[in-house]
Amino acid sequence: MRQPTSLVNPTEDEYWRIYDLIRGDVEAAIKSNRVYFTVNNLVVEDRKIQDKINRAPEFWQLNAYALQTTFFIAFGRLFDVRCNAHSVLKLVDATIANPQLFSKSALRARKRKASNIHGADPEWLVIYLADAWQPATADLAPFKSALEPHYRKFKDIYQPIRHLFFAHRGMERDTEIFERFQKTNVLHTLLWAIWQMGWNAKRPDLTDFSDYDGWVKGLNAKTEKFIRQLP
Repeated sequence: MRQPTSLVNPTEDEYWRIYDLIRGDVEAAIKSNRVYFTVNNLVVEDRKIQDKINRAPEFWQLNAYALQTTFFIAFGRLFDVRCNAHSVLKLVDATIANPQLFSKSALRARKRKASNIHGADPEWLVIYLADAWQPATADLAPFKSALEPHYRKFKDIYQPIRHLFFAHRGMERDTEIFERFQKTNVLHTLLWAIWQMGWNAKRPDLTDFSDYDGWVKGLNAKTEKFIRQLP
C-alpha cells in the first residue's frame, strides 16, 4: 500500500494534491447526505413521487443504502488519525505550518502558471500582487481552533449514527439524524477558506457559510428536479 506524502514540508503540488483529495471526501460526504434527505423528504411530502419510487422499491432501497454507506466511508476518512492516512486534521496542520504556501511569491507563481504567463508579469498581476494579503502563522491558527471542537464531537456525531444504520436499525427520527449531519458544514467552509486564501489572497472567515449554503441549495434543487422528471 502506498504511503501518503508527508505534509511536514510539502511542495506546492503535494499540498494541493492532498487538498483535492480531502475536498473530494468532503464533497462526497455532503452530497450523499443531502441527496439522501432530499429524496426522502420528497417521498414523504409528495404522493406522486412516492408512487414513482414504489414502482422499483428494491432499487431505491439500495440507492438509500449506497448513499448512507458513501457518507460513512467519506466522513470517516476525513478524521482518520492513522499515520498512513490522509485527513482534514493533517491538512490543517500542514496549512498552519507552511504559511509560505500562501505568500505573495507563491501566489504569483500560482497565477502565472494558471494563466500560462511567460516573461514579465502583466500589469494586472503586478497590481493584483501589490494589494494581496499574505498570512503569518498566527493568522492560520484559527483553522485548528475551528476544527478542534468538531473533531471532539466526531465520536458523538459519527459513531451513534453508524451504530444506528449499520449495527442496530433503530427508530430514531430522520430529523434528529439530519441535525447531526448538519454539523459537518464547517468542513466545506474550512476548505473554501483555504482555497480563497491560496488563490485570491483573501483573509479566512470561518463563520461565513454562504458558499456552503449556496452549493447545497443548488444540489438540492438539481436532485429534486431529477426526481420530479422521472416518468
